[in-house]
Amino acid sequence: MKIYKLKTSYKEFINALLKKRKEVVAPVNYKNTLLFRQITSADEIVEPGNYINTVRSAKEFMFPITEPIIEFSYKNKDIQLDDYAPELKHRVIVGLRPCDAAAFPVLDDIFNYEYKDEFYNSRRTENILVSVACENADESCFCTSVGITPDSFQGSDLLLKKNAAGNFFAYTNSDKGEQLAGLLKDVLEEVIDLVDENPVYKQVAEKMRTPLELDKIKEWLDKNFDNPAWDEYGARCLGCASCAFLCPTCHCFDIVDEMKYDKGLRRKNWDACQFPVFTMHASGHNPRDKQNKRYRQRVMHKFKYYNDRFNKTLCTGCGRCIRSCPVNLDIYEVVRSLPLNPLPKEGDF
Repeated sequence: MKIYKLKTSYKEFINALLKKRKEVVAPVNYKNTLLFRQITSADEIVEPGNYINTVRSAKEFMFPITEPIIEFSYKNKDIQLDDYAPELKHRVIVGLRPCDAAAFPVLDDIFNYEYKDEFYNSRRTENILVSVACENADESCFCTSVGITPDSFQGSDLLLKKNAAGNFFAYTNSDKGEQLAGLLKDVLEEVIDLVDENPVYKQVAEKMRTPLELDKIKEWLDKNFDNPAWDEYGARCLGCASCAFLCPTCHCFDIVDEMKYDKGLRRKNWDACQFPVFTMHASGHNPRDKQNKRYRQRVMHKFKYYNDRFNKTLCTGCGRCIRSCPVNLDIYEVVRSLPLNPLPKEGDF
């Protein structure tokens, strides 16, 4: 790790990136919604001190909402298949929060588990992540419950954080981060001494909710697949899947063929386990035919199944699912309260 002092303002740092002919993506106010969008000038951005987090994460720049994967066409009875190479851009994504940057190492595992997804991996290689430490949090933030802090380095190539005097410093966290810093010598100055810590990051962490007891939650989930508590939560869930679509770590997708006359595209589209048709069989049977089963799947996937496979929690505590839920179904409160439900007695199953 190397540390660099920004010799300019945050906006001038972004303009320096643009001058290097880098495609830059940053949080902007797009139609009254804070989203990551490609910019052409730093004047378009919303500065880090003016937002908690974007509505959607930056996940879509590695794993698009929809993308073609195969092109096909018919000629008489013959079918022609053509691979569809992903469009690659040398992009810098600036302004991610540490909870969003930390989501990418989690996604890396699933997209390289039994099959290496070259669509995801090629974008992951080409994109550089510049995160900004959090100087504030709201009542939905709970990153400290899942091993992250307001100034975590996890997943970042370059982390921007302030010292006690309020000046920005850049901390490299990967080879890509070092290479980017090398391109920006006109706005970055390497420092040798340790930078005095800004107490604001510790204060933000202390304001967050009491950290979850993940081991106790995991133990309860291991033994309570059929607990009646799932009926209560399922009765509240509408199955709208806004939680999954805004989540930086949810990764379910569907594959569909779109045809027009004698040619078409096979596409990969975001999907969600909260939709009734997600597990619908061709026979008409649905193993998750009720919402309580679908909500149970979401919680189990986040705090048990992913942990079983990768020894990681499939959640970074960004709070988007809490902010967006139309019925105020708070996943932090759900998993915190689960161990309060009685464990099954021996012989119950």
